[in-house]
Amino acid sequence: MEVQEYTQSAVSELDRYRLVRQQIEHEDNLVSQRLSWLLGSQSFLFTAFAINLNGPLQLHNKMFEGTAALLMMLLPLVAILSAFLIGMSVWAGTWTMYKLRHRYAKPLDATFHGEIPSVQSAGGALYLGHFAPIFLPALFIVIWLLLMLRS
Repeated sequence: MEVQEYTQSAVSELDRYRLVRQQIEHEDNLVSQRLSWLLGSQSFLFTAFAINLNGPLQLHNKMFEGTAALLMMLLPLVAILSAFLIGMSVWAGTWTMYKLRHRYAKPLDATFHGEIPSVQSAGGALYLGHFAPIFLPALFIVIWLLLMLRS
């Protein structure tokens, strides 16, 4: 089977625009999914931490004191690690969108002279829209570190 080589002219500029836009949309969807993972995991871990912290004293048993203490240490560590890992994947998606926007969007915008929408929001809307995805993982890490210091 022969591999067909495509030249620069084989893909029209409009097709290139669509491909770049689709890739940015794909990365944006991944970032949204990862933020859902972050919020879901952090909610679960905060709930487990609060239940362990506020459990009725009469139910505390000498046999489980060590386990409860270990759980109080492990829950924040797991929460910090998951926030860090999910945060890295969110930052990777944001970085990929940045590279796509800067590598392809400016030449495409110049080609179409504003006749088609930009591949992604620009300016303040873009940066404000990325605040939550970028800073939420760090916020959770700081909160868990504070809880660990207070425990």
